[in-house]
Amino acid sequence: MNKERLKGILIGTAASALVLGMSVTAFAASRTIPVSDGIRVLVNGQAFQPKDGNGAPVELFSYNGTVYAPVRAICEEAGLLVSYDQSTRTVSVTKPSAPAQPATGTGDKDGALIGEDAAKQAAFTHAGVKAADAVVTEFKLVKLFGTAHYDIKFYAGSTEYEYEIDATTGSIRKSEQETKKGITLGSDRISEARAKEIALEKAPGATVTKCKLDRDDGKWVYEIEMRNGAVEYECEIDAADGTVLKWEIDD
Repeated sequence: MNKERLKGILIGTAASALVLGMSVTAFAASRTIPVSDGIRVLVNGQAFQPKDGNGAPVELFSYNGTVYAPVRAICEEAGLLVSYDQSTRTVSVTKPSAPAQPATGTGDKDGALIGEDAAKQAAFTHAGVKAADAVVTEFKLVKLFGTAHYDIKFYAGSTEYEYEIDATTGSIRKSEQETKKGITLGSDRISEARAKEIALEKAPGATVTKCKLDRDDGKWVYEIEMRNGAVEYECEIDAADGTVLKWEIDD
């Protein structure tokens, strides 16, 4: 069985499992039902153990001749992309998009990674959001088990987007979006670059290892972590006016 046909079967099976799983949940709330477990999964002929977001195994089961399986784990193993829109309660299963091309001069210094600018643009393009309208709240490079990806979170209006971008190809690994009622990020704030400058002015010679825009007690703040040798710094900066709200040193 070729991979394209397998993908088609998995999409149908995964979608059925999602819809029918909801029915069984409601049905099971009123009575006990007999199920069969111990079901194995083969993807392209290879045994595969689905796991949840915490890495714990997820067992499949069947009821009334229908097998119920986790959509994301199996589809991603088959090379498909799965995203969930919480505002509409919709799961989307799609084929990977074409790899993003690194912008000249913005790639990683060793040439292996696409770099921050290209990763952000890949996420914005997939989301249908203009870079000028996006406010990035978190960006970080994650290296794990010989692979690397970028975790990106950003707002456009009142919608929050989360992306996982392959750091070497620019392809979309995961995408999610959620509408945040009553929360809108406008342009009346200092930039991430300015927040870093303010933090570095208090710790000359340090290097910023993390910068995240977050909401704390109804106020938008930049959470910044820095390091200078064995000395670590943590601070919070008011995104509205640049005031340093918190400053900690760990040496």
